[in-house]
Amino acid sequence: MASTGSEPVGQGPMAGELAGMPGVWRRLLAAHVPDRLGRCAACRTAGGSGARWPCSLHSVAAEAQRLHALRLGQAVGGE
Repeated sequence: MASTGSEPVGQGPMAGELAGMPGVWRRLLAAHVPDRLGRCAACRTAGGSGARWPCSLHSVAAEAQRLHALRLGQAVGGE
């Protein structure tokens, strides 16, 4: 399915690609966590601030995790 540009972050083709790479999305989820100010700890700029959490990389990785689980369930369930 082609991206229309209207999908929320994490719904595009990148999450679908990452779904087959569990080591990658697990590392992204481990790194892109909120700090005490509610900003992404991994997305800091040189000035010290970061993107509001959840950042776009966390959202893509979380969607990849969901897709991975869905695919595993389909494989086990035979759907």
